[in-house]
Amino acid sequence: MKTSIIVLTHNQLTYTKKCIESIRKYTSLDYELIIVDNASQDGTVDYLKKQSDLLVIFNKENVGFAKGNNQAMRIVSGDVVVFLNNDVVVTAGWLEPLINTLFSSKKIAMTGPVTNNDNVNGLQKIQVDYNQDTLEGISEFSKQYCAKHVHMSKRVLRLVGFALACKKEVLNTIGLFDESFGIGNYEDDDLCLRALIKGYELRIVKDSFVHHFGRITFKESKINYSHLMIKNKTKFNKKWGFDVHKYLHPHSNLIAIMPKSISRVLDINCGMGALAIELINQIECKVVGIEKNDQVIRFAQKQLSQVLHHDVETIEISEDTLGKYDCIICNDILQHLKDPWTIVKQLSGLLHKDGYLIILIHNVNHLEVMTELLQGYFSYKNVGPLNKQHLRFFTKTTIPTLFPPEMLIEKIIPIHMHVPDKIMEFVDEIVELGQKYGLKTNDLFDDITTNQFLIKARKIVDI
Repeated sequence: MKTSIIVLTHNQLTYTKKCIESIRKYTSLDYELIIVDNASQDGTVDYLKKQSDLLVIFNKENVGFAKGNNQAMRIVSGDVVVFLNNDVVVTAGWLEPLINTLFSSKKIAMTGPVTNNDNVNGLQKIQVDYNQDTLEGISEFSKQYCAKHVHMSKRVLRLVGFALACKKEVLNTIGLFDESFGIGNYEDDDLCLRALIKGYELRIVKDSFVHHFGRITFKESKINYSHLMIKNKTKFNKKWGFDVHKYLHPHSNLIAIMPKSISRVLDINCGMGALAIELINQIECKVVGIEKNDQVIRFAQKQLSQVLHHDVETIEISEDTLGKYDCIICNDILQHLKDPWTIVKQLSGLLHKDGYLIILIHNVNHLEVMTELLQGYFSYKNVGPLNKQHLRFFTKTTIPTLFPPEMLIEKIIPIHMHVPDKIMEFVDEIVELGQKYGLKTNDLFDDITTNQFLIKARKIVDI
């Protein structure tokens, strides 16, 4: 089996040399290396012309990430295509795990390695202890990390294009990169979504490590990265009909609080299935999803075995229609409902005894709300505790009113936000002033710096 590795260059000769040299040194499988140069002017062109083992396409202008990779796709001869940024350095044994995982199932369309860089998918980033500037210690780190995670991978909804392995036959089915994204950003996300909507899976391969310096071309080309991101994000969301990145990653706090001995889970407001997929990765449980958004549910239905297209306030919540569960998740949904109290009561009836209800809910006793009220405002927004779609509002004190007597709250975990020092001083003064006048403000700082509460409640009586 042959692999076609595609690398785009636009100046940054030093990084390009490191990338190519690492590929030559650490790639033992049969491969071809295709370079597409986007009008470099720093000696990159002369360097590439002297390399006899490369297939090179020279462009007279910077045609961008999508078009450059698509040009290379016209001449690839491999069964596997790996898209690499020129500011990466591969490590020993990097390619074999990517390919082995890629062909471990017909369902898998793409695989990606773990990496060091903060700018990529949070699920692909790992903590590293080598020098990320000089790369001193990278070989030993990679060797040890990959040895601890041999044959391990996890299913996700997003892989980043800095190092992306794809089956060529899948690319022939879903199409190549969308060139309307121009210079770069979001074309890799778009490619992933086209794979997902066809029912394919994406996997992070934990025993493949690739170092990524990150955004080198953008930085040195003086491209307005923030403007480009906003422009392409708008284009991306318009193409797919919803704010995609809101649904791509599971909430890490929800995962951490989940009981481990569960076999059947109901995920209300399941989105594209990110949380359900991570639960399956970690616990191997059966997850049933409920989602009402027409655009979002298309992805969940392709990724999960059972997804119900319903509004939780209109569906019949009974054991006959939905069955029984070990755990039910209400992820950022209750504040959107007309009568969350009744819904929670009905959901508790679907739990086995000692089953859990996990709730993530916004805190209205929040700094953003307090500072608005102090200035005479209550401004609804698109996100946060003042989301214009919220119908009900809760604080740490009023959250317990949601639960019927058969449910015992075991944990209420605050999810804090960062607070600037000046605001901290302001809050401290309010606390002191409140105490002076007999108000219960001892816990005010913790409460108003809490963006959301995570609640874990257990059913102690089977009614």
